[in-house]
Amino acid sequence: MTQEEMMADGTQYCCYCGCEKVRFQCCGENHFQTFAQMSAEEQDEFLDNEPWVGLTADEIWSVYKQVDSMQYVEFAHAIESKLKEKNT
Repeated sequence: MTQEEMMADGTQYCCYCGCEKVRFQCCGENHFQTFAQMSAEEQDEFLDNEPWVGLTADEIWSVYKQVDSMQYVEFAHAIESKLKEKNT
């Protein structure tokens, strides 16, 4: 998407991690803004950084089902591994 298209787009992004506002795909904060609402400095930084790729609900469920005797720490590590796989 070009910068002009992003200025017209109403997609909201997290003010802290830059992720698109989608369930299960953010750092846990609840402050969002559109690209047009960002300062020029924030827009430049946003365009320079590759977006973080989060997990879909289906991917989270898939990882959840793979962890035996569900322990929260095991689940967290499994999610972390899946995110690293998607973002490297």
